[in-house]
Amino acid sequence: MSALSQIKKTAGALTRSPILMALMVVVLINVFLAARDPFGRVDPNTIPSAKHWVYWTTQDYLKESAAPDVVLLGSSIFMNPLWMLEAEHLNRKVDIVVERHSHYLEDAIKKQLPGANLSCFNFALPGAMVSDDYMIVRTLFKEGKTPKVVVIGLTPLDMTDDDFYCAVSSTHYKYLSRFTRTRDLIDLAMPKPWQRTEFLVNESLYLAGRKHDVQGSVIGTMRNEMAGYLGPLSAPPLIATEKGDVKDAIYHDEVTPGVWLAQPVGIDYFNDNSKGFKKRYRFATPDRCKIKMAWLKKCIDLCREKNIEPLIVNVPLPDPAMTILPAGVHNALVKRVEQLASQEKCAYLDLQKTGAFNIKDFTDSCHMDASGGRKVMDFVAKEIGKNTRLSSALLGPSQPQIAGPGIAPADSPGASIDDRSNSRPESKLAGRRGAL
Repeated sequence: MSALSQIKKTAGALTRSPILMALMVVVLINVFLAARDPFGRVDPNTIPSAKHWVYWTTQDYLKESAAPDVVLLGSSIFMNPLWMLEAEHLNRKVDIVVERHSHYLEDAIKKQLPGANLSCFNFALPGAMVSDDYMIVRTLFKEGKTPKVVVIGLTPLDMTDDDFYCAVSSTHYKYLSRFTRTRDLIDLAMPKPWQRTEFLVNESLYLAGRKHDVQGSVIGTMRNEMAGYLGPLSAPPLIATEKGDVKDAIYHDEVTPGVWLAQPVGIDYFNDNSKGFKKRYRFATPDRCKIKMAWLKKCIDLCREKNIEPLIVNVPLPDPAMTILPAGVHNALVKRVEQLASQEKCAYLDLQKTGAFNIKDFTDSCHMDASGGRKVMDFVAKEIGKNTRLSSALLGPSQPQIAGPGIAPADSPGASIDDRSNSRPESKLAGRRGAL
């Protein structure tokens, strides 16, 4: 048999192979979809999605009639106390899923900048990493939705966490990726070769690359069709009488409005969860935060490109949390963030150094309650009031620098933060707990 005859025989056998035919069909479908790009030609916000925290907060932000003047970014370490503070400040239940304005910070800034009428939006998310903060700035802060000041709340725990091995492991990052192309972020978002390989394969295979959109569309359609038959699935609201660390519910994959409500009476117990945290951070070293430091620099640089003034806040931790990270790691990480802020000429506020926070301001090893949130927001408002770049960003360059009571201009000798929260009466929740 000649070589040509053998080739024809083999080709004939392959064309009759169901496996090969199926593969050819898949290839043709992929080529067709890649050419038409049905998901790429529609508003990504209209594609049904799982109703996770970043989904609801993004919807809340996009519904804003005008860009908020100040946006708060960070993890639940920043989100929780502001949420509880809002309930106490407004003296009513607050649904963090759909109530994202920080009215307390708005009022606090007005005291430092009399006459200013500002809007403050809390975009902090459970488990958010610095890469998620960057993606929020990149994808949502566009024309008509660009704030003037961004406050980035961080702790050393946010800079090194074994649970988050790369940016693409975050639900927030995955969701926000639908609003932008991420090929330029591949080295930071996927530091391992196998992660980049998966990304490139997904880029080549349309259905693989758009799997989250496809899944979200199918799941969203099914949920809408069946909602009338199944009814809402919900959990009881967050109240002081519940046992255990019920705040862990914020880490659920999906939430709905009306499920998790902050109460004006707050939480009246301390949950020592340091044991679990120690497992997450047992391998923490300053070198392990290099990628997150790179994300932080990108976030600062992008803010500057969009004419947004950033303020980095080192959110305090209670004394018991100092034993979570290996010896020396906490101070080393704080120093690195401070050095980066100095290099970038970015406003920086280290609340750990103030000594204004104590165990009564915390509900567990890293999350604060309303009393802690009040102190944080007072410090932030005062920093905005005394820092020329921040206040000018909010008031406009033509406006004179306005300093509130007890606030010195940023460039005056000896200018410092006046901790009004130390002289004011303690929150009604502040004396409710003893030591661990």
